[in-house]
Amino acid sequence: MIKIDLNDTYVPKEVSEDLKYFIFDSELANGNLIELHVVISQHPDEYLQDVYNIGFGPIDQTGEIDDKCKIKHKNVNKVFSTIILYGITFLNEHKDNFIGIDGSDDLRAYFYHRMFRYNLADLNDILSVVGVDWYVKLLRNQTDIERDTNNLPLFKPRPELFDLNRDARDLYRYYMYKLN
Repeated sequence: MIKIDLNDTYVPKEVSEDLKYFIFDSELANGNLIELHVVISQHPDEYLQDVYNIGFGPIDQTGEIDDKCKIKHKNVNKVFSTIILYGITFLNEHKDNFIGIDGSDDLRAYFYHRMFRYNLADLNDILSVVGVDWYVKLLRNQTDIERDTNNLPLFKPRPELFDLNRDARDLYRYYMYKLN
């Protein structure tokens, strides 16, 4: 289980002036160091305009963050404490916004769900944590759904305060937090 401790984080090697880019080294289980990059960018969904997505991982061969890389950290608590603290640092300059973390597959969504569930009581004083599901609206005629300009189903986000009692088999697809 991940234990978030905002007093036990890695020192950044580099931080951009706008706080949207951050680099730190994490020690691996085998004693080697890995450079992790953290990028904060505007969420592309027009219904989540006040949300900035946080992506993190090592850089791959194409120069992009590999956020699906499997890494064995020596102290995974410290890694995620660093990432959460970095998001809080960004939010201190953007107080009306949210930081979002994408559960891009079921394993990651389950991991984030458990992380926020386990740490919610400790984080409640400084953060509001929100889970997001996407839905498609059934139209009044009860036979069709709302569609976008390409006639595809229009998925809209449905944020709700993180439900501690929500079963881990019913995961949110996206997790957000903002300053209280």
